[in-house]
Parts: sequence; C-alpha cells; structure tokens
Amino acid sequence: MKHFKCLWILLGVLWIEVMANGQEENAALWGKTSQSSIYLDSVPEFALDGLLNSWTHTNTETDPWWRVDLLKVYRVNRVTITNRPTHGWRINGAVIRIGNFLDIYNNTVCATISTLADGATDTFSCGGMKGRYMIVHIPGDQKILSLSEIGVYGYLAGNMAVDGAATQSSTFMSWFAEKAIDSNRGLQKNTSCSSTLNETNPWWRLDLRDVYKIRKVVVTNRNDCCPEQINGAEIRIGNSLENNGNDNPICAVIPAIPAGESYNYSCSGMEGRYVNLIIPGDMKILTLCEVEVYGQALFPRNVAVDGAATQSSVYMDWFAEKAIDSNRGLQQYPLCSSTNHETNPWWRLDLRDVYKISKVVVTNRNDCCAEQINGAEIHIGNSLENNGNDNPICAVIPAIPAGESYNYSCGGMEGRYVNLIIPGDMKILTLCEVEVYGQVLKRSFVKMQFNSRVDLTDPSVRENVLKQLGSVLADRGFKT
Repeated sequence: MKHFKCLWILLGVLWIEVMANGQEENAALWGKTSQSSIYLDSVPEFALDGLLNSWTHTNTETDPWWRVDLLKVYRVNRVTITNRPTHGWRINGAVIRIGNFLDIYNNTVCATISTLADGATDTFSCGGMKGRYMIVHIPGDQKILSLSEIGVYGYLAGNMAVDGAATQSSTFMSWFAEKAIDSNRGLQKNTSCSSTLNETNPWWRLDLRDVYKIRKVVVTNRNDCCPEQINGAEIRIGNSLENNGNDNPICAVIPAIPAGESYNYSCSGMEGRYVNLIIPGDMKILTLCEVEVYGQALFPRNVAVDGAATQSSVYMDWFAEKAIDSNRGLQQYPLCSSTNHETNPWWRLDLRDVYKISKVVVTNRNDCCAEQINGAEIHIGNSLENNGNDNPICAVIPAIPAGESYNYSCGGMEGRYVNLIIPGDMKILTLCEVEVYGQVLKRSFVKMQFNSRVDLTDPSVRENVLKQLGSVLADRGFKT
C-alpha cells in the first residue's frame, strides 16, 4: 500500500516572481563575508571576486559554513552558486539559509543543494525571503565547504519604490525612468541609471500607487562622470498631478551628492502618492541611479494590482489586465480595458483570496464615450456561476464623468471576485482602472499529493513536483 503526504502551500505566502535579466544586482558584492574556518589562503572573499579559478575552502570540520552580511535587510528573490571546477562533490548536501540571526540554525532554509556538477552554476529561488544574512553550510561531521562564486539577488525590504511606476520628462537613449527603481544602484554599469535629455526643468516621477506617509527618500548619484547633474534637484511629494506633479510640496533640495554616493533626505511623514525629482532651470540633465522611498501606507492598499483580470470579449488590444495596471489611462490610449459591442458585457477580477471589501474605485475613460460606463453593476462574491455575474450587487453606476474616478462603498462585503457588468444589448464596457480596498479574510490553498517514498532531493523528482505545482497555480490564475 502506498503512503501519501499532503503538501499544503499557502498562496498568500508563496511568492513566485520572474525578474527580467539585468533588473537585479548582486547584493552580496557590497556585503561582508566570513566562514567557519580558512584552509590555507582560501578566504571567504573568493566567493565574490568574479573569478572561477579561485574558491573558498574551510578546514575539515563539523558543520562548516560560509556567510555574507548584506549590511541591510533584503527581500531575497534568488541565490546563485557556482561550484569549484574540481572536487565539486564537497558541496553535496549544502543548505542555503536566509535570515537575521548570527546563529545559523535560527535562519530559514531557502534550499538544499543535493549535487552540483564541477564548475556548474545553479539558481535557487528564495521567493522574497527577508534577511540580512545569507548562509551556506553543510551539516555533519568531517565536512569541507568550498565555493567558487555566490550571488544574492533581491531588493531592500521596506523600499516602497520597487512596487511603483516611474516616468520622466524625456529619455536619453536607453536610460529609462524605471532604471531608477530597479534595486540596482548602478555603480558598476551606468546604463542601470535613468537620465533625461538636456532640457528645461527636467523631471522624474514615481507613482507609489497608494498614498504613503513618507519617512525618507534615498537618492544615489551616478559614479562614472557628471555628478553635478543632480545639483539643485528638488524632491517633491504629494497627490496632485498638476504640472506633472512638480507643484507638490518640497521635501528637500539636493545641493550636491558626490559621485557614487547615496544620500538620505528626511521627509518627516509627508503624505503623498507621487514622488518627483525636478531640476529647475534651462539646459539641465537629471540622472538618477536609484531612488528609494521608505514609509508606511496611509490608507488600505489597493489589492486589485495582485489579482487576475478577464472579460467577456476584447476589443483590439484593450485587454482586461489594463484595468488593474495602476495606470488610470488618462494620458495615453489604449491603457484601458474594453469589450466589444455585445449583450451583457462583463469584466471580472479574481483577488485570489477572499476579502472583506470596503470600497471599489472606478475610473472612466477620458477621450470620448463616457456614457459607456452608464448602468454598470458592481458584483462581489465567491461564486463563478454565470461568470461571477450572479454574485450580490455592491453598487450600480449611473454615470461617471469623463476621466473621473468615483468611489463606491461596499460596506465590508465578502468575496474573492469583483465583477462589473452592463445589462442589455449592444453595450460596451470600458474601464480605465478598477481599484479594490479591503482586508483579506481567507487565504487560498493548493493541495498536492505525492508519494512519500520519493526522494525530493532528486533533481528530476523535484522538477516534476515543480511542474505539477506550476500547472495547479496556472489553473488558479497565477503566473510563474
């Protein structure tokens, strides 16, 4: 008789993130390394020197370990490990841990390395685990730990900028606005910075997507040349987009930042959704290698951005997802969702968990046809019967003026699905943004079953389990 175990995975905790190449920097490179012992001159720094013909090496001992202090708490997405080109078996059974404790075993396990071929590199997903320390250790007696190269990739925990959206007044070549919030301070490769053209009053803006009480802003200047391009920049914080947000109150003025340095600016709890940097004057260039923002949310977070959207039909490329992209779509089209002309057009948001919903905010299109939203019903519930359109009604939208955002109180209605539907023939449903505010009530679970006799350290078995998990998550609307 086969024995089975149930693997329960809390999706609210499980975070699968695919980062574009070059979006993250190896945070270990500016950390401090140490290890349990040093054999001859094989020092711990050799794991960060970028050379494949050097490696760390402990003595033969019980529970040998190597550690990097990242100096700050990071959300670690992944760890890469390159094995030495000979005697690679010495890494077998190594455990990767992330955490904030100097006591190795108090930190959380990210992954276990069963085997790694000589000279090979493997990547281990840590799913946003938080910690200041990344440790590799081998449990047991008479063990040796030897590492050729280590990478730790993620971003500073608490930096709200990484979840925002950036834009700027103009763009020099490929120095895009987003590069100032990519968690890469750009000190090794300067095309990891943002830059405007030479112009009058150049500016850069960060949309935090929600209103925050901002404690401080950290700005990193370029390291190669021209550090004076930051001189005189004003940091502005507020909720207005008038004059592209550059009329919001000033937090600080930057007289100068030395090349490659990061300076902190206290904003004393200023409230705002937008953080702008602008240099007043003619023939100016604004270059930013990183902007970090620290504080706390003032209002409940918009949970729609973590959901999955679909609709009854799609007009051209006006996809359902564009109504939850945190862009209210008032400046450029098509940044809104839209159905075709049809009977009872609908749009649905899967919040992935059951929420107690306090309000829904709907933004109407700004160019034309504002009447297309008229009569839309907002439904909230847990049923997918009739595509979710039979769930209880929160509100009916008589009309929303062009380009306006209206709030609809739902009084704590409970549900996983938020639907908007316009009853009737020959209707079009267009939505420029749907925001949902509330508190999670119940998390969604995935139940998987596998043979307890299988060896989960076997790469082929592990790959098969991950494929099954990916399939289950895909069925639930999650992207991996």
